[in-house]
Amino acid sequence: MPIYEYKCKKCENEFSKLVFSSTAEVKCPKCESEEVEKLISAVSSFSPGSDSSGGGCSSPSGFT
Repeated sequence: MPIYEYKCKKCENEFSKLVFSSTAEVKCPKCESEEVEKLISAVSSFSPGSDSSGGGCSSPSGFT
């Protein structure tokens, strides 16, 4: 059940919606219009507490 971001073509409102199926009807929560477009969102690779080395994963001690 992914969360998608949408933009209303009528009132320009941007909102997120949990979508249960690909055929689900999506309406703008502000103006109730069904004229919405799905936005492309970037996936973040940043995780809090990680160092700046970019690795993210390290080998347990004793393994090479």
